[in-house]
Amino acid sequence: MKIFSLVLAIVSIFFIAACASAAPPPTGSTNAQAAPISLGDDVLVIYNKRGGIAGLNETLLVHQGSLLQVKMTDGTTKTAKVAEPQMQPVRRMLEQKEFSELAPLYQAVGADLISYTITARDANGNPKTVTTMDGAHPPPYLEQLIVMLDQLRAQVK
Repeated sequence: MKIFSLVLAIVSIFFIAACASAAPPPTGSTNAQAAPISLGDDVLVIYNKRGGIAGLNETLLVHQGSLLQVKMTDGTTKTAKVAEPQMQPVRRMLEQKEFSELAPLYQAVGADLISYTITARDANGNPKTVTTMDGAHPPPYLEQLIVMLDQLRAQVK
């Protein structure tokens, strides 16, 4: 019986130590933001979607010439070319003053949230990065822009 108690105590100590080291980041932490990616002259927008229980991490690069590139979670890259009319709604959205007025971060607290990071030039040509995540309350403008970028992403098979 003494051996059982000793084994139970040791297992309990390891369990407590493992749980303590897996503590979530403190509230207010911004590690949900993706690392900034350089916005080249030929790139209209960079859209990163990451997180969730499956560990998603995809980056969509939308080039000025209607070329779409997606870097997949596994590191592979897929490309597609879309017709210019499919690009126009996203271009118009980014030209609006609402993009310039967005806060850099719309944050929520929770486990397995997906974060959405958009980097593009504002109406004045300055690079701007905005991040939101599931459970946050971003403005409808940002939600609409994410839907449009997800639609473009769906064009890359």
